[in-house]
Amino acid sequence: MSRNSKTSAAQQLKLVMECRRSGKTDAQWCIENGIRPATFYNWVSRLRKRSCDIPESNWNELKLPAQHQDVVLLDVIPKPSALVVNDEQSAPVSSNSLLLEINGARLTIPNGTDSSLLTQVILAMRGPLC
Repeated sequence: MSRNSKTSAAQQLKLVMECRRSGKTDAQWCIENGIRPATFYNWVSRLRKRSCDIPESNWNELKLPAQHQDVVLLDVIPKPSALVVNDEQSAPVSSNSLLLEINGARLTIPNGTDSSLLTQVILAMRGPLC
């Protein structure tokens, strides 16, 4: 459809119904028929405001290829030299935190600590790589 052409309400209704009966998603149908999806959804909105009975979109009926997601269970067993739960020399550690010791430095890590920040701190505590 040309960009400047006006589409009558009757023609809009005809096209919307054709799309919804096609079995395709609105986006697929619009691409195949040269209609911008935003324009199509404006038509649907206007037609519904006029009390036209517009069927729901087919988006939930779209057959997507099954996606495979691996879930791996990891057992995290801290090394005694790297993790100190609480000893006589350290300050009390709350049940909502973890005490980490690396190269003699101790760090109390509260639950909910940002993982990227924690990674940077641990790398800094390890010292230079060379």
